[in-house]
Amino acid sequence: MGCRFPGASGVEEYWRLLEGNTDAVTPVPRERFDVDPLYAGKPGTPGRLTSRHGGFLDDLWAFDSGFFGIAPREALTMDPQQRLLLHVVWEALEDAGIPPSSLAGSATGVFAGQATAEYADALGPAGSADVRMLAGSGLRAVTSGRVSYALDLRGPSVTLDTACSSSLVAVHTARQSLLAGECDLAIAAGVNVILSPRDAVAYSQAAMLSPDGRCKFGDSAADGFVRSEGVGVVVLKRLSEALADGDPVHALLLGSAVTNDGRGSGLLLQPAVTGQVEMLRAAWRSAGVRPSEVDYVEAHGTGTTVGDGVELRALAEALRDGRPADRPLPVGSVKSNIGHTEAAAGIAGFIKAVLVARHRTVPASLHVTSPHPLLAEDGHPVEVVRANTPLEPAGERAVIGVSSFGLSGTNAHAVIAEYAPHPEPVPASGGAGDTGPHLLVLSARTPLSLRRLATRYAAYLEPGGRGRDHTLRDICRSAATGRDAHPFRLWAVATGHDDLARTLRALASGEPTPDGGLDEAGFGARRVAFVFPGQGSQWRGMGRELLETSAAFREALGACDRAVSEELGWSVVELVRDAGEMPDAVEVVQPALWAVQVALAAHWQSLGVEPDMCIGHSMGEIAAATVSGALSVRDAARVICRRSTLMQRLAGRGAMLAAELAPEEARTLAAAYGEEVCVAVENSPTATVLAGDARALTAIGEELQRRGVFSRPVKVNVASHSPVMDEIRPELLERLRGVCPESARTAMFSTVRCAPVQGAELDAAYWIDNLRRPVRFAETVRQVAKAGDVIFIEVAPHPLLEQAVRQCQEALGVPAAVVPTLVRHQSEAPAALRSLGRAFALGARVDWSRPYGPRCRHGRVPLPLYAWDTEELVAAPEIPTVRSGASRPHQRQIRLTRLGIEDFGEGVSVHGVTAVPPVVHLTAVAETLRDLAGDGPVTLEAVRLSGPPLRLAQAAGTTLRIELEPSAREDAFRFAVHAFVDGRPQSVRCAEGLARLGAPEAGTETASLDGPLTRCAEFVPAAEFYRRTEARGFTVAPALRGVRQLWRRDGESVARLQATCAGVTATRAAGLEAGLLTMVGAWPHGGDPCEADRSYLPVSFDRVVLAKGNGDASAGEYWSTSQWRREPGEEDARCDVRICAPDGALIAEFQGVSLLPYEGPAVTVTGPTARERDAREAEEGREARGGRVPQVPVAPQAATETSRSREERFLAHVAAVLGTTVERLDPRRPLCDLGLDSLMAAQLRLVLRDDFGADVALRRLLGGESAAGIMAAAVLAPE
Repeated sequence: MGCRFPGASGVEEYWRLLEGNTDAVTPVPRERFDVDPLYAGKPGTPGRLTSRHGGFLDDLWAFDSGFFGIAPREALTMDPQQRLLLHVVWEALEDAGIPPSSLAGSATGVFAGQATAEYADALGPAGSADVRMLAGSGLRAVTSGRVSYALDLRGPSVTLDTACSSSLVAVHTARQSLLAGECDLAIAAGVNVILSPRDAVAYSQAAMLSPDGRCKFGDSAADGFVRSEGVGVVVLKRLSEALADGDPVHALLLGSAVTNDGRGSGLLLQPAVTGQVEMLRAAWRSAGVRPSEVDYVEAHGTGTTVGDGVELRALAEALRDGRPADRPLPVGSVKSNIGHTEAAAGIAGFIKAVLVARHRTVPASLHVTSPHPLLAEDGHPVEVVRANTPLEPAGERAVIGVSSFGLSGTNAHAVIAEYAPHPEPVPASGGAGDTGPHLLVLSARTPLSLRRLATRYAAYLEPGGRGRDHTLRDICRSAATGRDAHPFRLWAVATGHDDLARTLRALASGEPTPDGGLDEAGFGARRVAFVFPGQGSQWRGMGRELLETSAAFREALGACDRAVSEELGWSVVELVRDAGEMPDAVEVVQPALWAVQVALAAHWQSLGVEPDMCIGHSMGEIAAATVSGALSVRDAARVICRRSTLMQRLAGRGAMLAAELAPEEARTLAAAYGEEVCVAVENSPTATVLAGDARALTAIGEELQRRGVFSRPVKVNVASHSPVMDEIRPELLERLRGVCPESARTAMFSTVRCAPVQGAELDAAYWIDNLRRPVRFAETVRQVAKAGDVIFIEVAPHPLLEQAVRQCQEALGVPAAVVPTLVRHQSEAPAALRSLGRAFALGARVDWSRPYGPRCRHGRVPLPLYAWDTEELVAAPEIPTVRSGASRPHQRQIRLTRLGIEDFGEGVSVHGVTAVPPVVHLTAVAETLRDLAGDGPVTLEAVRLSGPPLRLAQAAGTTLRIELEPSAREDAFRFAVHAFVDGRPQSVRCAEGLARLGAPEAGTETASLDGPLTRCAEFVPAAEFYRRTEARGFTVAPALRGVRQLWRRDGESVARLQATCAGVTATRAAGLEAGLLTMVGAWPHGGDPCEADRSYLPVSFDRVVLAKGNGDASAGEYWSTSQWRREPGEEDARCDVRICAPDGALIAEFQGVSLLPYEGPAVTVTGPTARERDAREAEEGREARGGRVPQVPVAPQAATETSRSREERFLAHVAAVLGTTVERLDPRRPLCDLGLDSLMAAQLRLVLRDDFGADVALRRLLGGESAAGIMAAAVLAPE
């Protein structure tokens, strides 16, 4: 089950609300609609409301669109009812312990009750601009289909509208579909959201709403219902299949019925006693229960005078026969707690009924002070529950009915029974067999969700949390088997609840811990390679603990032990159990190590991890061949035992030297020593092993030491992979002639041949080559790892190759993904679980049914639900926010050409890119506020610039939309500035903050210039000032070169400016921009706050004052002072700039200007077109050939910088088309998973062609390729 109701964000909170007798009804929030101008106390007043109250959901607009692969741009057009339902359906499936992905392609049905679609009305014409917007906002039929599409469900998908009985009719229809075999699982739901006062106005005309906002079902003073919101979901399944699958069962749905009143009342919209009696009796027949067996009924219970009377009469008539007079039926109504959730009312009552059965407690029905006259009649068989009351079943199990009635006479009743076949879970402190350690795995779609989920689990496990009622094994089993595996993953190993909670807290806060970790599995399938190293990972006691605790390890080691015993006459198992020192003889070490490696692979498989390929290193290839199925255990034992016995004869002959050399360097070095030395092993691009004559290797080691190259002798008594092995070749070939390799079941990559082998070629000759020829491990790993989708698991008692594999992956530029199995002298059970956790977190597929067995209801326990990473998605700037007139934002659209943009001329170019200055946006806000509130100074506070800056070249085709919205401060408005470039699909948010009319403080309108002029002693001529700005990468157009003189000191400057032409005054945007630029004069020559040769651009302002018309600047002269400051405790300095008239009268003030370093070409809304870029490159070419000398030398950009700029522009385009930000965009996800549809793909194609000249086919954009893949192939690829 899952739900959202007023005052309750989930099922547990819902029960606490009911049990606590909470009334969650509140005044109508202003963000829904302003009730004040609509309110009238007298019912029937045309166009007016009689109630100021309702039940409303928190965070209505919060939606995790990325989770469901829906672009924010599309999500903005979706009815919030669809969004809510997606969240709650997922939570209900998690509550059922069913991974939603397991239902993909299944006959799962969706039955949703929904009666309204007010979002489309709120959007107005924009809501039907295209079919996608119409489907998202206005078609109720899409609600159920949205769920089916999101989860790929193939059963019936129906949205039902029978008004207030819709959701209980959905439950009935779902049950019928299951019984008919139409579906194997059914999701029944109801949803209701209030965005408009329209329906409330209509109900007020008929006096149907409670004036005081209280639903008084069963009270003589009942005077109407209260409208409210909610969503509820239940998952239904045939009982036999639920038990077979180990699903937790909350309750049984015994039967249900749907009927209609017909003409029973004589009025279409008035309920009928006869119709409701027929409904009750039909439902009881369906459930196979008698009236006397019903222990409680959750009534429709709206609290209206007519409705209550009809329902109480109908219940009385249906119960009169067969129910003892001394046992009246308890009834209640959840509407007294949360109001009337209309289309979701039936599901709200249904979930309450299930909770009543589970807890065997009936919560009070609120607001009953004087019972309805019918209840006072002698022998009336119904009583309203007025205080929390224990549920006392008439039989062995509690039986509860739920009623729901529709406005047009469609009635529904469901009968449920409690289901409790097993005792309550044993507390963890007393649980048998829960000694641990245990592995908990969690996952999420974003890192933020994962950290939040870890925090939820920590609280769940800590004292007082629900997790203390369950064993740690059951918790970990339920988390692994009952949840989907998402790209961002976490693992933690612990033996107790407290330890696990502490580890989760550490991980959530980013603290390192040896008992847990976080990693990224990625969005594609990952392959697993089992890597078996050569000799060197052995240690006394290896495998001893797993021999006792792992049946798979024990069985596999036993099989290897029998084969080795037949060959050599000694026992590997006894060696593992022996507490003495580990022998170092090759004929003992290698067979023992092979057996342990094969047993460790079996242990991995028992944990649910199967290899996609096997790779062996030196003798490790024998284990790889065994595990891949190319060699039987007996044949593998023959190879390892007979070969190591012959190798033992060569003990003391030759030596080996490990060196930090590239393979080619090592071969060159070895060649100087002829046949005395050879390259034996190529481990990584920077690590090799040389083998051969001991004296020659000693000389090589000394030479490398002189060069400063690390090297060390390898502790072996046999020089494998060297000419020394040639001596035993003939005899080994003869002794291995009986080996019969087979075709491998699992792919095996040979480090002898650097290629995959089928298995049959692994004959005697191959195993001689394996011993004599070099181990080309690095090249083999390179071939396997180049796709970037392989996780390497080193199957050994101690890691030897982890660093080498990492180096190979890093050389390829792919993320390192290497997992050890055991670590020398560490406890093996937790070490193996830590390794399993790491493998899962990196993306390994794990079949959790192997370690935990088939699904078993004894071990399924309730867990914390998914932690959504939501964002507020309230109608896009193009669409008016859903509000009534009194609170709707004031909006104004202004073309940039009307804001004096022509005054800027060529503007201020930063390293060749010219953007619209932020001061243009700020003056537009001031103009809009004055238009709304009157003339005078304007103060802007907490101003933040956002989004990619607009190119000045786009100004002629750009419109600004300024939105002013009342804020929590009475005197201020929240403002936002959005830019729309003609022909582009999405707007860009440019600036936001607070705005109010008036100057900040009295007495600040005038300030003397004497102080700054006294302090700033260094005189800078205008020409020198602009030379310094050019040195920082700024090219200032003549129209903005207003500085005539400037005086400065480090951190402060004062400048005299002159308007450059008659139209440009100090109060226009261009005049203000010229004054702001003088802050460059205050920058120190070096050091803090800015380096002398770097450019900085503004990102925020603490406060801006625009004093329109102030000061005597009619002659065109004005002054600007700039001063850098750093607040205590702040790292970064900020600048204050004051622009004033010659007499000191304030024109504008910019306080707390915060800057960020400018690293390269600006990211723009669309970037330069291909034609613009070609023209610029042609002009640069003419200059290089001796044409006109550029006025400002532009700093040269490295190729990587150019590439980075293209990458940023590409991602900005993708984000804009999807309606999100670059920060929230994961370029590794397929574009279709990010929500890109055919319309968006067509728009993105045009933008990419315009900016980069790249024609990306639509089938590619929609074909499952990631943004990063398209960018690398089509945008960043060399022409």
